Amino acid sequence: MKFPNRPRWVPKRKPKTVFVFSGGAVRGAAQIGMLKALCEAGIKPDAVVGVSIGALNGFWFSCNPTLERVNELERLWQDIVEDPPISGNVLRRITSILRGKPSFDTGEKLRLFLEENVPSGDLGETEIPFHLGTTSASTGLIKWWDEGPSVDLLLASAALPGLLPAVHLDDSGYHLDGGIVSNIPLRKAISLKPTRLVVLDVATRFLPPEKQTAISLMMIGFRAASAELSRQEWADVPRNVKVIHIGLGDTDGDLDIDFQNVPDLMKEGEKVAQKVLSESLTDAAN
Repeated sequence: MKFPNRPRWVPKRKPKTVFVFSGGAVRGAAQIGMLKALCEAGIKPDAVVGVSIGALNGFWFSCNPTLERVNELERLWQDIVEDPPISGNVLRRITSILRGKPSFDTGEKLRLFLEENVPSGDLGETEIPFHLGTTSASTGLIKWWDEGPSVDLLLASAALPGLLPAVHLDDSGYHLDGGIVSNIPLRKAISLKPTRLVVLDVATRFLPPEKQTAISLMMIGFRAASAELSRQEWADVPRNVKVIHIGLGDTDGDLDIDFQNVPDLMKEGEKVAQKVLSESLTDAAN
């Protein structure tokens, strides 16, 4: 059967850029440097997806996706170097384990920090669409949110098992770090039908044997599973979607819970992003 009126062309999709913010604990400071380089290069998102520390950075940026907001984020990160919202005391961690507590930290200080600084009280009140992932403690499945109380949702998405307590979210039960299931949330980003992904990847890498510590060894199982899930998500990215992958290397092998590394991480993130963007422009010209 012939269709004489059938068009011989297929309209092109409207360009759509989605920023993907990975988890990575304190390494998330590098995303501020990455954002600075992206803003200066004139690359802006139409939507943002984030988990864990990436959810915090991504939410702040989604409320006002400008260089001015990035500079505000940089100042916030600099402030917490001297007064971290999460305890970094080793003795306190050991004591928590011995006393049988569900987490090293109560999360109360981080909640106070968010309540005092969060740019909007609801996830749905952003300038551009923002999507945050949490992991259900009862099912192990990831749940995506684009509206709801921002402080509770940001706390839940950052609740790394053992480090911070699970957060109860209305009728959805207790929720944990979204990075448990999707630390580089590419599948969610792809579901938004982008033509371009910009991946701000600060996911923690494995330390060499000589740099392993008791804490890092405890995390190996979690990180191994997370790395495998991330490999599967990368494999699912369609070939017709342009990808700008800004990945943070291991600068010094320290644990990713040391806030003293924040200044260096921000500088390294900007440096890496500038290099990736320069190479991307060169490839486009050739």
